[in-house]
Amino acid sequence: MKPSFMIAGVAKCGTTSLYYYLEQHPEICIPKKETFYFIARNYQQQTKNKIGQRDPSRIIRTPEQYEQLYSKCGKGITGEVSTCYVYYYKEAIPLIKQMLGDIPIVIIIRQPVERVISGYKHFLRLEKETLPLKEALSAEDQRLKEGYDFMWQYRGLGFYADAIEAYQKNFSRVKIILQEDLQEHTAATMKEVFRFIGADETFVPDTSVQYNISDPQTGNFWFKFIVNNRFVKPLLAPVIKSVISEEKRRKLVHKLRRKSTAPPFKPEPELVKELHTLYRNDILRTQELIGRDLSSWLQPKP
Repeated sequence: MKPSFMIAGVAKCGTTSLYYYLEQHPEICIPKKETFYFIARNYQQQTKNKIGQRDPSRIIRTPEQYEQLYSKCGKGITGEVSTCYVYYYKEAIPLIKQMLGDIPIVIIIRQPVERVISGYKHFLRLEKETLPLKEALSAEDQRLKEGYDFMWQYRGLGFYADAIEAYQKNFSRVKIILQEDLQEHTAATMKEVFRFIGADETFVPDTSVQYNISDPQTGNFWFKFIVNNRFVKPLLAPVIKSVISEEKRRKLVHKLRRKSTAPPFKPEPELVKELHTLYRNDILRTQELIGRDLSSWLQPKP
């Protein structure tokens, strides 16, 4: 048993929400969110700095492990949901085609400057990022050389056009959805996705939980105590892992997160302007490739 469809990314664009909506469908089996299997070779040399590492236990590395994972599914529509196969499209596409064939590919994207800010806030919330945003952007090249995980490439993850074009050339069925559509028109967007991958489109998932909130959790006692506390977490983790499955643990963490009541993080206006200029040509190419008007992405929001 292997995946019959692929959600190829992008990180901080709604992939986690999409995953939880998909896995509720009675016809769909996604045994693990993100296997990293098709880019596993990229994790042979990780940084020695644990802050920048991807947990090695989360990476599926061999064909046997991958097939065993999907053997749990039995019959039905099987899929993989990832955040990395767009950024690493050059490495991933040949391997996906070789192993899975011409399967349906879904890519979810968002306004790239918003994605940069969300990615930065993600590591602020995890108390891993210590640099101001401008300095963190300047540190990307060095972090890449040191073997930091791809999630630390705040700017690099926001370039979509080359990857979309490559997937469109290599797969006959490629669907691009926008994060704002998933947020604002959730039922209609999920109906389109279900139809695209061959599942019953009349199924309506529970979309009441907002997943992977990037807001700081400074005032959220239970999140800080259970998830982020560097003294409590190592003690609780083995016990929790022994009684609660990985997917249930992930759901619990998402449910513990809360929207912040603190003033929202706002980068310097000049930096925002620079980022919009940086992405302008890629946005224009992307809108041509996907046939959607992305003119609202070209200017900072007031």
